[in-house]
Amino acid sequence: MQAFEIEAVHNKFTKKFNVELYKYFTKKNSLLNESINYSIMAGGKRFRPFLIYIFSKAFNISTSTSIKIGISVEMLHNYSLVHDDLPAMDNDNYRRGKKTTHFKYNEYIAILAGCGLLTMSYQVLSSSIKVGSKKKIALIKRLTEISGDDGLLQGQFEDLSSNSIKYQNRIRINKLKTGLLMSYCTEAVGIIAGRNKLELKLLRQVGLNIGEIFQISDDFNDEPKMSTKEKKYLIQYRLQIFSQTLRSLKKLGIKNNQVYDLLDYLMELKV
Repeated sequence: MQAFEIEAVHNKFTKKFNVELYKYFTKKNSLLNESINYSIMAGGKRFRPFLIYIFSKAFNISTSTSIKIGISVEMLHNYSLVHDDLPAMDNDNYRRGKKTTHFKYNEYIAILAGCGLLTMSYQVLSSSIKVGSKKKIALIKRLTEISGDDGLLQGQFEDLSSNSIKYQNRIRINKLKTGLLMSYCTEAVGIIAGRNKLELKLLRQVGLNIGEIFQISDDFNDEPKMSTKEKKYLIQYRLQIFSQTLRSLKKLGIKNNQVYDLLDYLMELKV
């Protein structure tokens, strides 16, 4: 499958996913509710839910279940974006060509909208996914671990705490801010499928690597003035983790071609 074909699969999935996602958002006569809806419906590639979907196909998990896990992850991801954009953090007024939530409304509304999305993500995991209680607890536990002060929050803290970040440290921040949530996407599929601890560890590493490859490609696009030394280092590092991911996929016995096509696609991704 060529890159444009996996992209076509992604686009088709995104349309279906958005239909299901929007069912979780009501049109209450409330400015806070309006801001929550605006934040989640402002666009985006829905790549994390797509990652869950592709791996779910490889593990024979139903599309319905994979989409619900994806909805939870997308809610949490968008919460992090709303808060990242705040004046006290990255202070961005536009994202994806649209006004950020705080710029469209105001700062306190954006804070509350982000918190609303965060709590909704756990509500979806706890009430919408039809799996046994042991698997459900594992899903919720892992999401709290990667989104807390050892994960997303720590990554944002380190990102904001320094005006000048060396590219070696940037890799660590990428793992915390991007890689961990994608590691959850692949591991969650393994949890639903009832895989053992070794397999879950491999799936976690695969998702982490995919997140890093994704972010490095993004960095290449966002930082055209990146030094030759830094770019060379990141290209070699990306190739290294790409090879590591292929080995892990083979250990997991994954034969679904779309998983490998997606990995190839990410190596040249323009995000």
